Amino acid sequence: MLNSHYVSLIIAYALAALLWLLTNFFIKSIWNIEKKELNFSKPYLEFIYALIAMIPILGIGQLYINHLLIPNPNNASVIIDTINQFLIYSPTLILIFIRKQSFDTIWLPKSKILLRITIGLCIAICSLFAYWITRKDIGSFGEMLFRIYHSKNLAFLMQVFMEDITIALLFVRLSAWINRKWTIILVAILFACGHIPSFVAGGATLIELSSLLIDTCIGILILTVISKSKDVWWFFMVHYALDMSQFVGST
Repeated sequence: MLNSHYVSLIIAYALAALLWLLTNFFIKSIWNIEKKELNFSKPYLEFIYALIAMIPILGIGQLYINHLLIPNPNNASVIIDTINQFLIYSPTLILIFIRKQSFDTIWLPKSKILLRITIGLCIAICSLFAYWITRKDIGSFGEMLFRIYHSKNLAFLMQVFMEDITIALLFVRLSAWINRKWTIILVAILFACGHIPSFVAGGATLIELSSLLIDTCIGILILTVISKSKDVWWFFMVHYALDMSQFVGST
């Protein structure tokens, strides 16, 4: 049987996608300026550059794991840990500067940033409510919000933000090369398959393995919405909130 966290997460992400679609339908002035497709003269080459940028990201990540970035014994300083998270994914931004490309190519539009983040926060809270109401093993909704949005989690917020623009870096370039539809399907399938090792190790049943199809469908829905908005500002608020939900209750 699927655990309650997993089921609630699917419901929450589906609601987040629906809420963004409704917001975009009723407030067309926010995202309509992002409809222009991003083009590269040699998209396959830009994708290769993006893949190469993953090498230093993994390398810096290993430095962090082995406590070789800015020293922060026992992660005592939230600020230092936040800076370290930024440094891990900094090759994404370095590549953008080296290639002299727009921040639009990592889905960071420059207009109405505060409004986009605010809408993302509202969608995140609604999605968290859907998550909370479908769980039976966590405390009050207010307590859950307090734990998720506590200042001690600033490093996690930075991590999710930098992860999302790194995914955008890869997605935008692959999409320009092989087209958006196939990129969405491919990435969704790869994301779902990423759960197979843990499922097998945990002795998953056939029903649980079949849930990978649900994973793929939700992945397609979310990727369709994000790639339509071309906007990490709103989505990273949702991604952060639902990522942190795993820490607010047992499964």
